[in-house]
Amino acid sequence: MSRLNVKDVASRYGGFWNYEVKDFCYMTNRYFPPQGMFDSLGLRLKELVSSYPSTNGHISSLAAEPLGLTHEQVVVANGASELITAIASRFVEHLAVAVPTFDEFVNRAVIEGKRVSPYQLDGDFELDVPAFVRHVQDTHANAALVINPNNPSGKLVSRQEVLHLLESLRHLDLVLVDESFLDFSSQGLSPSVMDAIFEFPNLVILKSLSKAYGIPGLRLGYAVSGKEEVVAELRSAIPIWSINSLAQAFLEELEAYRSEFVESCELVRQATDALFAGLQTVPYLHPYASEGNYVLSRVVGGSTGSDLTARLFDECNILINDCGGKSGLDGQYVRMASRTKEENAELIDALLSLSSGMAGEEARLGRRAEK
Repeated sequence: MSRLNVKDVASRYGGFWNYEVKDFCYMTNRYFPPQGMFDSLGLRLKELVSSYPSTNGHISSLAAEPLGLTHEQVVVANGASELITAIASRFVEHLAVAVPTFDEFVNRAVIEGKRVSPYQLDGDFELDVPAFVRHVQDTHANAALVINPNNPSGKLVSRQEVLHLLESLRHLDLVLVDESFLDFSSQGLSPSVMDAIFEFPNLVILKSLSKAYGIPGLRLGYAVSGKEEVVAELRSAIPIWSINSLAQAFLEELEAYRSEFVESCELVRQATDALFAGLQTVPYLHPYASEGNYVLSRVVGGSTGSDLTARLFDECNILINDCGGKSGLDGQYVRMASRTKEENAELIDALLSLSSGMAGEEARLGRRAEK
């Protein structure tokens, strides 16, 4: 059987263990869970696979307790993607969103028959909060989305700016703030507005545990709201056993590994800083500094993001994200997830090995012109 090409593999959105590929496409914490946690869950694997999980209310309480909340303010789902669908179908009629963004929000809204008004981010993709507020008001949207740090750009909005946005948009039915990557920010959780959920009843905070805790295979995410009716409505959209027993056991054991998690986030930050520094040495790339565990880069010098993605896969068995199809970006952009420092160094070596075929000197001139 002939080897699959990059489009075939990428279109499967996972299951990459079936291929000889190093995944720099999807962003997860490569320093967590620790081996001790894997060993503990592994010893219980037969029991967990053979047992039904608890109800959503109980599992949600496991995620809520470390936040100082209850299951009435937190709903856990089978990944944040399940919650995106539920939120779009129930609380969104017209969504205002800055682009580029995580396209699942836009795609779900469109599939649910809702309007979307994109706000184009320019330059280095920094969000101009007052301008975005005017966009929301001018378009008469009933809902607004902020991803902080943003995906794919990695740009962070300060806590003060997010609070200003929330105050300005009190009249909306929904302001959705996705904090899935905030643990990896150089500022830690200080930009979080989790403590503002009771002050702003229209605020819903979304978090993917897959990203922060390195467990995409367990499919865990949660939404938080100070308005209990919102949480109850979201929970009603989720099947009674949408969370599997292994994922429940992970939440049960998580607090015992809190210090290891904090340490892992610092290691992720260091690895991402090293990745950004390494990408700056690649002559045909213009990387953007990131507060997430990934780096967006513009391919300069004549080649496209698709060209680079295909060559890395074909010649180096490395998969990165071609951002050419994302709203708000042209075909010149790629996003690379940060893995460990050692793996990131391997990626940089691979990228440098392709330099001769990526319009070398022309790219260097183009990259300098962009700065």
